[in-house]
Amino acid sequence: MRIEATAQEIGTLLQLVEFDAQAQSLPSEEHRSRREATRRRVPRALLERYQALLEVGRSPVIVAIERGACSGCHVRLPTMLEHKAKRSPAIHSCPRCHRMLYAPEFLQEAARSPGSEREPAGTRAPGTRPTKELSRRS
Repeated sequence: MRIEATAQEIGTLLQLVEFDAQAQSLPSEEHRSRREATRRRVPRALLERYQALLEVGRSPVIVAIERGACSGCHVRLPTMLEHKAKRSPAIHSCPRCHRMLYAPEFLQEAARSPGSEREPAGTRAPGTRPTKELSRRS
């Protein structure tokens, strides 16, 4: 399963995970208001997937790909899945534990080139690089 997402949306989803992890340490009203504000910034498809995983007890719901493995269940991921996650603006699912996966390298690259994630989803073929990068190679 793959859900399109920008680096900013993935970052917001990671903030939501932090709020849920800190639920016991924050006052209930403050926690609820911060969590709701963060939830409003997460796209519907990602939020629905997040809630479904949270309800079945997958915690943390979203995890990084570390050394080619899911950092939630520590199972080695298929090479193609790892490759796609590192190069595409999307959230992928672990084939074993079904947690949401993201590639930290993708977030780091997006942070280095802030204009690259502004390209709307669907404006280029999946797996291709933004036009700016292609023009530098020419």
